[in-house]
Amino acid sequence: MQSLSQRIADFAAGLRFRTVPMEVLEKCKASLLHNLGVALAGQPLLFAPGHASALHEQGPQASARLLITGRAATPDTASFVNAALMHARAQDDTYFPGLTHAGAIMSPAVLAVGEQLDSSGEDIITALAAGYEVMGAISQGFALRSTPRGFRASGIYGGFAAAVGVGHLLKLDARAMAHAIGFAASTASGTNQTWLSGSQEWQMQVGLASRNGLLAARLAAAGATAASDALEGKAGFYQAFMGDRQNIESVGQDLGQTWRCLDVTYKPYPVCAILQAPVTQAIHFAKQHALTADRIRAVRLHLNPSEAAYPGNDAIGPFTDIGATLMSAQFCMALALSQGRVRGEDLLRLDDAVLQPLVQRCKVIPDASLGARSFLLEVDLTDGSTLSQRQHTQGEPFNWSGLEVKANLKAMADELPMDAQQLDQLCETVLNAQRHDARSLVSACVVAG
Repeated sequence: MQSLSQRIADFAAGLRFRTVPMEVLEKCKASLLHNLGVALAGQPLLFAPGHASALHEQGPQASARLLITGRAATPDTASFVNAALMHARAQDDTYFPGLTHAGAIMSPAVLAVGEQLDSSGEDIITALAAGYEVMGAISQGFALRSTPRGFRASGIYGGFAAAVGVGHLLKLDARAMAHAIGFAASTASGTNQTWLSGSQEWQMQVGLASRNGLLAARLAAAGATAASDALEGKAGFYQAFMGDRQNIESVGQDLGQTWRCLDVTYKPYPVCAILQAPVTQAIHFAKQHALTADRIRAVRLHLNPSEAAYPGNDAIGPFTDIGATLMSAQFCMALALSQGRVRGEDLLRLDDAVLQPLVQRCKVIPDASLGARSFLLEVDLTDGSTLSQRQHTQGEPFNWSGLEVKANLKAMADELPMDAQQLDQLCETVLNAQRHDARSLVSACVVAG
């Protein structure tokens, strides 16, 4: 009987640019552009940015580059640092059915190895498509079962995307690709305590998943073998992270028929994915009614119970890291309502004397009548009136085209370390990636003099 790893590997190893639907290729390019764009805006919020920039090596093995600075690094280091940079604002793309930031984990590893191999743009986009689909198949529905146990979905599922994406560039056959998937299962790690403690693991978890996925593919390419039943075994991935193996038999059966990357969404603001729609509405309220903090008496944000309970979402401080502020519904509502915008630098207002009293007046309310990504926002004003908006979301919000991603990056232009001409060049290069190569894609993100 074929193992789950082998079933998935057969699809991944056999994927070719010419056989991937055009809409999937365009989606992968849109996702890459979004992730590279938010990486460019992420440096001010990267953990210990000076230390991260110092993680570079000279010599024959330094065949990849760090984004923004262009400094030489080994592929392993480039994948780690660039992934953390893409995730620094937590604005990277999101696959909600798997609660996973696959793009920020996979793209740096694929680009790093792509630079080393001088891979074509077609190869890069095909590798990304393979990674998105495999990660989606392994995580869809299961992240809702592993997350309540304390495991962070990006940490435990994202490495599969990086392993498969890099494995595709390395031209692993189906047998070796199955071993890469097995190694990715063994290196999966990460907990959600970081959101509750306000510590910095959340950025590193994405970097580690990227680097470990790259390593998993290299081990398989070198001939190392992993358990054939690494996913479904009695002591395998699903048993370990979910505590059971229920409903895993069909994993990967529809690969090549259902294209999960089409459900990847983006974030207009540097806050938790769950809060994108409520923040958008709060900004609308603020602009429409010229709100200020002293005009707001109380705020109530009703969310789906599982989203309200997501680690870090219901928090009023004290805040010690931007990972705590960007996850806190109270902080993000206070920010959006009081100033009518949310920028990366705002996340650093950890103990703001103006903002914090409003944070204390905000409440998160679990509401079983609301579905996923739906909300009810109620804002009581000091004049006795109440602003109220209920949104029942259908489908995936913020599921943008490449041109919509470009428009959002232009809206973020004053947070990017490049001028309008450089931004246009970045967009042109990535959205036409099939005409370029891996080095050109990275060069479009090098802006330091």
